[in-house]
Amino acid sequence: MAKRNRYKRTEGFVIALPWTAFLIGGVVLMLSYVWLDAHGQALGSRIKFAEQQRAEIQKRYDLELWKWETLKSPVNIERALARHEIALVWPEEGRLVRLAEPTFTAAELPSSSRQMVQLAQFPGLVVND
Repeated sequence: MAKRNRYKRTEGFVIALPWTAFLIGGVVLMLSYVWLDAHGQALGSRIKFAEQQRAEIQKRYDLELWKWETLKSPVNIERALARHEIALVWPEEGRLVRLAEPTFTAAELPSSSRQMVQLAQFPGLVVND
């Protein structure tokens, strides 16, 4: 009787290496897809919450802006002055301070200011230092 070759005999289930690598790669791709989907949904819910907060803040801002605009209207200012018994009058002529643009000659200015005046005399020129 012939002796059996022990090395040709395999025990267990045999799968080729390329099929195993393909299967593991597919599982990894599926798991990464599930992770990305869950991550995207979490980010979406965070964005939705932030947008709701922004809308609420915008509403409050608009309300405060409306309140401020109504408070500073001339009618409401007059009401507030009357409520606090404040009477405003025009100033006397002697108490007025009139401002005029100073006129300097180039000789009266320091050298650093002369250059600024020379640059400012050209209305269309924009200089960025």
